[in-house]
Amino acid sequence: MAEIDSPHSNKTEPSGPLNTAINILTSPSEAFIELEQRPTKLIPIAVILISTMAVMFWYFTIIDFDWYIDDALSIANLNENQLEQAREAMQSMSQTTFKMFGVLGGSISLLVVWVLQAGYLSLVSALQGDRFKFTHWFSLIVWTGLPYLISVIGMAVTVALSPNGQLSAYALDPTTLANLGMQSSNGSVQTIMNALNLTMLWSIALTVLAYRQWLESSWARALGIVLAPYLLILGTWAYFALT
Repeated sequence: MAEIDSPHSNKTEPSGPLNTAINILTSPSEAFIELEQRPTKLIPIAVILISTMAVMFWYFTIIDFDWYIDDALSIANLNENQLEQAREAMQSMSQTTFKMFGVLGGSISLLVVWVLQAGYLSLVSALQGDRFKFTHWFSLIVWTGLPYLISVIGMAVTVALSPNGQLSAYALDPTTLANLGMQSSNGSVQTIMNALNLTMLWSIALTVLAYRQWLESSWARALGIVLAPYLLILGTWAYFALT
């Protein structure tokens, strides 16, 4: 079977992880050429996960544990009896246990999201019969996740400015849409505002740019393919939030 030629079939010199990281933020097209030819993964995974675990470890080290439980339950839609049961269950766990869940949970969640994103894009590639495999998409997803480091830095600053330990998990990341002023009286919509942040939107935009460049597709196709799962999730969420 003849090999499908790449639009960048002439191999370029390896740029190195530092230059790739810089290019992801400043010259994405150059980074995408590098990742198309050499789909590396280890450096961005290590940098993002280690920095995330470090800031979450710091957060759960300084947090006022009793205050944290009350704050977490304050937004739960539970009756008095359910609230008391939930409080007792949370208090039965030590702060060390909470720290472990917080530190590992965030990193595991990131890994799961990356695998799902790459799996979806590799499935689309398989259906279209193009040459890109899971390893290409996973490499792209973890490298385009580098903007998340801005959120990590913002979280570290927030923790540093909260020495009394009374810092809500929802107030931790200053780049979320909620913390940037987008508020809603609807609890489900507010949850979306708490979950979405600017660095996530930046990463999605980079993925759209890469898809368009790698597949030489139209803007409409690149946006449609990359955004489809996000729109499906948000649409389903909004439906149940507004009904």
